[in-house]
Order: sequence, then C-alpha cells, then structure tokens
Amino acid sequence: MGNPLFLFQFIKTLEDERLLVFNFGLLKWKWDESIIESETASTDNVVYLLQRKMKKCSQESQMFLQCAACLGASFTLETINMIWQHQQREINADSLSTRHSTEELIMEMVEENYLEVEAHKDDKCRWVHDSVQEVAMSLIKEEDHDSFRRSIGEIWYQELGEENLEPSLFEVTNLLNAIRTGVTNIDFARLNLKAAEKARDVAAFDRSIHYASSGISMLPSNKWDSCPELTVKLYSLAAEAESFLGHHAKMESYCREVLSQESISILEKKDVYLTKLNSLTYAEMRFEDAIGLFLTILADL
Repeated sequence: MGNPLFLFQFIKTLEDERLLVFNFGLLKWKWDESIIESETASTDNVVYLLQRKMKKCSQESQMFLQCAACLGASFTLETINMIWQHQQREINADSLSTRHSTEELIMEMVEENYLEVEAHKDDKCRWVHDSVQEVAMSLIKEEDHDSFRRSIGEIWYQELGEENLEPSLFEVTNLLNAIRTGVTNIDFARLNLKAAEKARDVAAFDRSIHYASSGISMLPSNKWDSCPELTVKLYSLAAEAESFLGHHAKMESYCREVLSQESISILEKKDVYLTKLNSLTYAEMRFEDAIGLFLTILADL
C-alpha cells in the first residue's frame, strides 16, 4: 500500500480526531500515546484508515467518490462533471442536506488527499494512489456494485455517443460489462467488438478475448440471422486472440461455430480460415493439415 501514504493518512486521522493537536500557546504538538494506542489499535493498514475516514464524509461527498471511482485511475473534469450532474438529477433532493458544484467537490477531495490535479493538465484529475480508488469503490454496497457501475457506464455512453468514445473506450466498455448475464444489447456488443479490436492491436490478447466473449454474450439468440456481420467478427476475433495465446481448443470452438454456419459465405469466414491456417502452420507445425485445409478452401470457392 505504500508506507508514505499510510503515514500521511495516519497522521491526518489523528489530527482530524483531535488525538494530535497543536498547542499555539506552547508552539508545539501534543498527544497522549496511551489514548492513541487504544483508539487506533486496529488501524494497521492504509485501507482501514481510508475507509474509516471516507465514511465520515458527508453523504454527498461519499456519493461523489463512488462516481469518481468508476471512472478509472484518472479522468477529465468534463467527464466527472457530466456524470455527477446526471447523478444529482437522480438523487432525491431531500436525501442531501446541501448540494455542491463539481468544482467544490473536487477541491474537497484534493484537500483530503484523495485526488490530485495532474501537473500541466488542469482539466484532468487522478487518484493519489490506487488503494484510494479501491476504498472509494468499496463505499458502494456490495449488492449494488455491478448495477451502479453499469449505470455509470450507461450515462457515459449516452452522453458522449458511440462516435466520441474512442479516448475512453476501455473504461466505458468495462463499466457496461459489469452486468452481462441475461443482457441482450447489440449496441453494447458492437462496442465490445471495438474494444476487442483495439486491445488486439496493442497485443493485449487476454483483454481482446474478454471483450469479444462479452460481446458474444450480449448477442440475441438468433444472432446468425439478425446480425451475422457483427457475430462473425466477434467470433473471428475471439478465435484469433485465443490462437495467439496458444489456447488451441478454445480457438477451435470459436472456429467451428463460424464454419458450421451455412447462411454465411466462405469469404465471410476468411478470418477464421486464416486463423486456423496460421495455427496449423506456425504454432502446431502441422504442415500437411494446413495444406489440406488450404486445398479444401480453394475447392469451395
């Protein structure tokens, strides 16, 4: 967790709880070690300190921290303002004693040493430590965790529109994927395809598989009839990424699904065929099988 962060938070906690006070008459700090020891006996890690401190914040500040925690390690002021304004409209006015602007809440979080404004980037904030973000995320009730993250992703997606999501593609897609079971959404499946392609292009094949499989899970049951182009792209990309990771059985499973579809042409299956040929040739060294597959493809053209 980092000793400097723990030390800072520990001293700040002592000061906030008046276990450490500055005597202006004597011009020195005063404390009682026995009282500090009894009051902080279980405070042996920075996570506990941060949880204890954050839970003493106002309800509004806690809700703001929860929203910010969903946006990643860093985020723009424009993004958090967009999300927070939307959340404020959803919050019952009677549930908050006061309402503060996004700028005021950001300043509060900076003063509490939760966030910092990035140097030379006045429009961007970041968490001072990843453990601070984790603790802020833990403020969300466990039973609401996935649905809350999904709701933040939906706000982000709706406010920006798919064409403007490129800089935050992974973050938004991760939030939308918080709930996948029983979800059918072609738009979100298409977003997962974009994320999978972007991950593949930077050789993050494990993430590419995650996004491709998430996209597949969001397709309707009649996917090969209703959205064949999107479906074949997701399956082909999943097969390609599995092949790069050496997961040949999983690659074959995705390939079989595509190749068994009589409703799509052999040209639409080309990416799957290329993946199989590359696997047979370069990974498995089964040259005769690769030649046999190649001749089969030529015969079907």
